[in-house]
Amino acid sequence: MNPEAPPLADAAADAPAAAASPPRALYLAWAAFQRRQVSMAEPAGFDCVFLPLHYKGRSHLLRALHYLRLAWRTLTLLRARRPPVLWLQLPQLPLLWAALLHRRLCQPDLVLVADCHNAVFRPPWSTLPWGVSLLGRCEAVLVHNQAQRAPALALGVPASRLCVLEDVPPLRPAAAPPPVPAAFTGRPRPWVLFAGSYGSDEPVAEVLQAARLLGTGVVALTGRLSNAAKNGHDIGQPPPNVVLTGYLPVADFEALLVHCDVVLAFTRHDGIQLSVCNEALGFGRPMLVSDTPLLRELFGSAGVMVDSADPAAIARGIHHAWQHATPLAQASRALARQRRSVWQGGPLAACRALLRRRPPTP
Repeated sequence: MNPEAPPLADAAADAPAAAASPPRALYLAWAAFQRRQVSMAEPAGFDCVFLPLHYKGRSHLLRALHYLRLAWRTLTLLRARRPPVLWLQLPQLPLLWAALLHRRLCQPDLVLVADCHNAVFRPPWSTLPWGVSLLGRCEAVLVHNQAQRAPALALGVPASRLCVLEDVPPLRPAAAPPPVPAAFTGRPRPWVLFAGSYGSDEPVAEVLQAARLLGTGVVALTGRLSNAAKNGHDIGQPPPNVVLTGYLPVADFEALLVHCDVVLAFTRHDGIQLSVCNEALGFGRPMLVSDTPLLRELFGSAGVMVDSADPAAIARGIHHAWQHATPLAQASRALARQRRSVWQGGPLAACRALLRRRPPTP
């Protein structure tokens, strides 16, 4: 799931902090939005800044020029805000270069936290010159689950700076629920949400076939439609009970989360911790989850685990989750509370301890 950031998130990035306020830690991402850092912001004590990477084409020259523009905006922001601690969403790895340059030229006491998504440790990012090899210059290097420790260590990340910090479920705002979104309005139930981005690991064809087998209800698929063809997904003739929502603003995506009966959280690969699983927990929704070892370990107590390569299994799982919606929603809320408590007392505390040690930066 990759919804767009609220409009103010981008504009606020260029505004200097109020002179009277002490500088706060920042989490900076060259992306439109990610739920992970927004969910972590309050307990971890940082402000989120999103600088969207608008160019996603194949031209290396245009991409390089866009990186230069983002690097300049990053340096301008850091000179204005001078955060004591800077968290970085990686990739994009050129963001790390900009942060290291700012520290070298302007703020030698800046503490850097590299929050590494799995792609950092796979080609092409893992083979980028002056990429992974520079992670050791950060005071902390975070991976999102235990399965990613080995690839990080194999690529030379110092064990003394490596920390596992899983996603944490968000806290759903206490505000009144939004109106029922157009994707669900007037349609029979169950209302099913497949929150994805048409990534290469997503079983899109299987979900479309499962929708055909449902016989009732509606399945809403989120994600940038241009990614489908790029990653080999045929969405040209979806079933009549499928709605392709496109790339959604955050508020619109959250309206789908609030009102859906079942959330689908699917991937073809083990070792991927799907952010939508934590979103489903935070919003107290029943969820159907790919039965990979990692996802079963993390979410098996609340989710219905299915073989997401089998459309018939998906359709059966949707019916089961819908029929048992109340206990599954209760299980999601209970697991969300448990995971937040364990996360704050364990992984987040370990990360903070690592930052307090602050080993000398090479």
